[in-house]
Amino acid sequence: MDIFKKHPAIFLGLGITLIFLVLNIIHVDFLDGLELKFYDIRMKLKDIPANTENIVLVDIDDDSIDKLGRWPWPRSQIVKAINKISEAGPKLIGLNIMYSEPEESNALKQLKLLMDLVKSEAKGKDTKILRAFKRAEAELDNDNKLALAMKKAGNVVLPVIFKPSRLVAGNKKAKNKYLIAQSLSHVTQGENAKELEKAVEIITPLDQFLKATKGLGHVNLAYDKDGKIRRDQLIYPYRDIYIPSFALKLAALYLNVSSKNIEAVLGSSVSLKPVITIPTTEKSELLISFQGGEGMFKTYSFFDVINNKIPAEAFKGKIVLITPSASGIINPLSTPVGQKMSLGEFTANVIWTIVNGQFIQQPSWDRFAGIGMILVVGLLTSLVLPRMKAIFAGITFILFIALLLGSSIYFFISKGLWMQITYPFLQLIIGYIGVVTINFFITETGKEKIEGESAETNRMLGLSFQSQGMLDMAFDKFRKVPVDDETKDLLYNLALDYERKRQYNKAASVYEYIEQHDPDYKNISERKKKLLRASETMVFGDGFLGGGGSSDDPLLAQDSDTRPTLGRYEVIKQLGKGAMGIVYLGQDPRINRTTAIKTFRFSDDFEPEEAEKMKQKFFREAESAGTLSHPNIVTIYDAGDEHDLAYIAMEYLDGHDFQTYTKKNNLLPMRKVIDYVADIAEGLDYAHEKGIVHRDIKPANIMLLKNGVVKITDFGIARITASSQTQTGVVKGTPHYMSPEQISGKKVDGRSDIFSLGAMLFQLLTGKLPFRGENPAALMHQIMNVPHPDIRKINPKVLKPLAAIVDKALEKDRNKRYQRAAHMAKHLRMLGEKIDAIIAQKKKNKDSL
Repeated sequence: MDIFKKHPAIFLGLGITLIFLVLNIIHVDFLDGLELKFYDIRMKLKDIPANTENIVLVDIDDDSIDKLGRWPWPRSQIVKAINKISEAGPKLIGLNIMYSEPEESNALKQLKLLMDLVKSEAKGKDTKILRAFKRAEAELDNDNKLALAMKKAGNVVLPVIFKPSRLVAGNKKAKNKYLIAQSLSHVTQGENAKELEKAVEIITPLDQFLKATKGLGHVNLAYDKDGKIRRDQLIYPYRDIYIPSFALKLAALYLNVSSKNIEAVLGSSVSLKPVITIPTTEKSELLISFQGGEGMFKTYSFFDVINNKIPAEAFKGKIVLITPSASGIINPLSTPVGQKMSLGEFTANVIWTIVNGQFIQQPSWDRFAGIGMILVVGLLTSLVLPRMKAIFAGITFILFIALLLGSSIYFFISKGLWMQITYPFLQLIIGYIGVVTINFFITETGKEKIEGESAETNRMLGLSFQSQGMLDMAFDKFRKVPVDDETKDLLYNLALDYERKRQYNKAASVYEYIEQHDPDYKNISERKKKLLRASETMVFGDGFLGGGGSSDDPLLAQDSDTRPTLGRYEVIKQLGKGAMGIVYLGQDPRINRTTAIKTFRFSDDFEPEEAEKMKQKFFREAESAGTLSHPNIVTIYDAGDEHDLAYIAMEYLDGHDFQTYTKKNNLLPMRKVIDYVADIAEGLDYAHEKGIVHRDIKPANIMLLKNGVVKITDFGIARITASSQTQTGVVKGTPHYMSPEQISGKKVDGRSDIFSLGAMLFQLLTGKLPFRGENPAALMHQIMNVPHPDIRKINPKVLKPLAAIVDKALEKDRNKRYQRAAHMAKHLRMLGEKIDAIIAQKKKNKDSL
């Protein structure tokens, strides 16, 4: 028992071990989700030798849809593709499109009615008209054409889909002879197999297609709890038969293995005899070895294939997968190596895994290994770490962490073994933190017994806490010090710090504490009364501390002898007001740097929970904008929040915004406009490369400094403003510079900023906006649907090349617009150089006369 008294951390270690043993047995979704995340990391680290040339994708992509028309297409288009591909001599064609219903054709229906009429009139005779009708019927029957194309190719594999159902399969038997012929006949039950849910409903292609196909396979997807796909269910039970997956069927045929030579042991393996044995999970699933992210397999557009733009050698002897990926037809899949993988690429990865034997296995002993690791970690945290000094315990902890992570990654990458370590890994971290914490408290308790709490120690600690901004902790220490004149001064200064932080109740509490010991000390009674009144009304400028401030400004109080602070910044004066808050002139006392401080009060527009979410979003945006370092983008130094105010401290700009130069009688010279807008475009391109879109480019957000440099302001703030407008239902300001996609609520990218920059350039050259309306709705209609006016009709002095740049930037279709701001900047620079060259040449000619 002495050992437990000496090392109480042993109890903690044993308790944590017991908890994780229970968790490992019952399994917790959250912890299993963490294991899947780590699985994804290991998959990305797995270096698999690339050999993807034997699989080719024919992609029904957005470009093909644009050129061939809306989906679904007439099946004659698929016939063209199969004929073109089969002529090249592929090994297999996987047609992953479900044709379970006949193609509807009004012309074919009417023709059959006429044929029935002619047959009744002909009375069994084979007339010329009847033969002509039959030829016409064959020409219009796309289903028959597709079946003939499959039969002619002789190597087309089709999909089937099982529909989830709550019905019990019972003893029902499959009746479709084509489906039975494609099923697996050698399937046995394994020892570790989990019972598979049997399907009682199935969607199959038309019988004429089944008759013409070389093979069938199901395309049902096996999603994990986090919505990602990491596995393929190789075998799906349907009534009394077993159907292979689409990818397994293609892989088997590619390896010249028939259905009769496929043997499955449920929960253990699937053998393609005599070529390869595939290890499976307890649910007969294949863990897929993904060959990198999207784009690893050779892909050709469907449109290019049927139009003879792809050489025949591209398909010869290969597996060709015809699958859709166009938006609106099928959603992309989330996998460990990519969030937007197409169905075709996913199928190709499964086939590649099987054909190349690159398997991931979850060994049957994994669960016992997990329990063993938990016990080892339990011994470490219970008996070893509590006896070690802090430095050696830390080194041991790091070594064990490295051992767990390293061994797991090694076995996964080198041996293809998935060993789950989340439970012992978290157990080790929590156990170590617990041991360190307990040892720390034991040590601190010992120190307190030896040293005690002297007045000088508390005084020094209080000053240290105060210097770090931890005012509550400073006050706690100061109250443990005898209240002499020096302590009163310390407390008075602490109260002033509370005032600067706008924590008026706490400042009043400090004054009250001083008053208990010396009621006549300085002016504490008067200050306490004013602070209490201010905290009750929350009007911080209304006669506050003798000043006649304004309630419009919650931060500054006129004639106050304490300068307020935000974070470490002292607030000097108000510079202006914006839609979301007030802008102040501030100073960083540490380095004596002048800053501009923008404040935001989310509580005005949001409920408390929503305000907290917006504040978190605000800091993420500020962090993103803070990574930008460009001569034409305002520099952000810091961001923080105090009480209900969030703030951004940024570079103070000595100049004025471009709004000054949007009036017709005060336009900048055209040559300067070209250079300034080129600078802005380069700054935007830099931000876009970082993945940051401004969303609110307008003259008021562009500053021209006294030294001639232009600066883009309010990066990252536009998104917050947009969210606020959405919540309140009010659009703050008229959206003269918004892009069409921004108005329509689509996801915007850098091209939206280019449109806004084009609108601003139009205004800087003409003094007029490119789009105007009597009200916001009319203005939005103009931006969305009406072309902007000819800039040269408004200002004939605008050069044609410059007008062309404006026109391209203001294209309503963002695909026709400048795709990068750098391209727009390049054209402006080139135009500027040509203008300079022409001016120089004219000057030279003039001088030579």
